[in-house]
Amino acid sequence: MLSATFGNSVELILSIAALRAGLYRVVQASIVGSVLANLLLTLGVCMMIGGVTQKVQVFSRARAGLNSVMLFIAVFGLSMTSLYQYSGTHAGHAKALGVSISIVFLLIYALGFVFSFFTHRSFLVPAESLGGQERQPGSLFPHMVELIVATILVSIVSEGIVGSIVPLSARFGISEPFVGMILLPLIGIAPEFFSAILLARRGNLDGSMEIGLGSSLQIALFVAPALVLTDTAMRGKFTLVFTPVEVLVLFLSTLLVSLVSLDGETHWYEGMMVTAAYVMLGLLFFFQ
Repeated sequence: MLSATFGNSVELILSIAALRAGLYRVVQASIVGSVLANLLLTLGVCMMIGGVTQKVQVFSRARAGLNSVMLFIAVFGLSMTSLYQYSGTHAGHAKALGVSISIVFLLIYALGFVFSFFTHRSFLVPAESLGGQERQPGSLFPHMVELIVATILVSIVSEGIVGSIVPLSARFGISEPFVGMILLPLIGIAPEFFSAILLARRGNLDGSMEIGLGSSLQIALFVAPALVLTDTAMRGKFTLVFTPVEVLVLFLSTLLVSLVSLDGETHWYEGMMVTAAYVMLGLLFFFQ
């Protein structure tokens, strides 16, 4: 959870810088792109790396099931403003609807902490973790330092990264949505991506999945609402209106990961297919 939080602070910093530059379409695409990168790329690569040493990898079905439901709720909410906008009926209230949904998202996110850490903690934590085999607190410290340092470095260069988007798009003929959908998310998810890989190498797929799925949820339920409310405070025009293709790929990706995690176990071949799905999405948005 801490890894996902610090990692997504990078995404939040980059997106706020893009909002200040008026790159609303880039920010919209980066929200979808960050969810997809965490959901497909991070999980897929971790499944493959873990599968090198373990023929079959087992993880918590309870945690994966809860995350899948929360992801579907997140996609459901993210699609509401888009459906409203494209319906053509009173579409001028899309901004107000987005703000209202953002408040609901933040409430769901806050109650998720209560559920996970207080009322149902023993239900979600694997039995072996409760039996006295918890990780030593000191082992977490070096990784947290790395995440904090990475977050600070990205904060320093965020304005430069965002400022290079328009020249990069013009020079290489790359669309701004592709930059937001693929390139910026790859920068934003870097801290938690490498943390998840380290856990996968040690055979801790539960930890890797918690980072990947948890990061996707935090992008949808915390970062996206925070951006909407921040932009509202700045009197901007940012809304949670996504293209039909973006809404569809969000739904299909959530469905794919839910099917993969249904039985509570996986292997390197499933990881390869999940990663391949992300590559195909990258090609889709490159040629779009």
